[in-house]
Amino acid sequence: MKKSRVYDAIGVAGEVLITVGVLALLFLAWQLWINNAFVARDQQKLVAEQSQQWNTVSPTPSEGAKETWPAPAVEKVDAGKVIGNLYIPRLGESNTRAIGESVTPELTLNRGYFGHYSDTQMPGENGNFALAVHRSGWGTGFKDAQLLQTGDRIYIETESGFYGYTVRNIEYVLPTSLDVLAPAPGSEINDANQSIMTITTCSPQDGNVERLVVYAVLDSYRDRVSGPFPDLAPMMKQA
Repeated sequence: MKKSRVYDAIGVAGEVLITVGVLALLFLAWQLWINNAFVARDQQKLVAEQSQQWNTVSPTPSEGAKETWPAPAVEKVDAGKVIGNLYIPRLGESNTRAIGESVTPELTLNRGYFGHYSDTQMPGENGNFALAVHRSGWGTGFKDAQLLQTGDRIYIETESGFYGYTVRNIEYVLPTSLDVLAPAPGSEINDANQSIMTITTCSPQDGNVERLVVYAVLDSYRDRVSGPFPDLAPMMKQA
């Protein structure tokens, strides 16, 4: 009788463990594929709607249009609001995402945005425009961040125009390396005479051991009337 009860208990425990395992796999499938696809779809819709709202002119480069320099500073927005759309030609138009104010997960990161560290600078300001983004599971368009190379272009579309950045370098740091958010990222120096964009994400893709950090320098700007940069225009039409 006692052995029978032990076997029954083991059987029940086994069924519970199997059920827990199945539920865990279902949650993982939801998080990595289904939810990820829904968030990515919502981001694509948001980017398209925002771009259409801003486009008082056709998203086609004007012949002979000249860049404007220095680039104007983008005005700050409230937490959760859209700052602009982020385009990375190397990663393709399907990975275009909106930039939202704040890195609070519920407001931005868990909704697929590139979230702006509110204590850092804005595009067009000297210093560091620092962003964070999930690398997997939340509709992220930055899962292939490791493919970026020095010299690649990154663009930000705002209501006023188009900001052009060139990737300077990529590095891997510990999660505790907060100096990547400094006005002169990578140091404790507070003086910065360049406008830098820093994008931080997890590394490896499904882990949190390190941070993959991309640094890019703002070096060009085109206003709305001039239209987007030539290699940006096709991405806008597809986004």
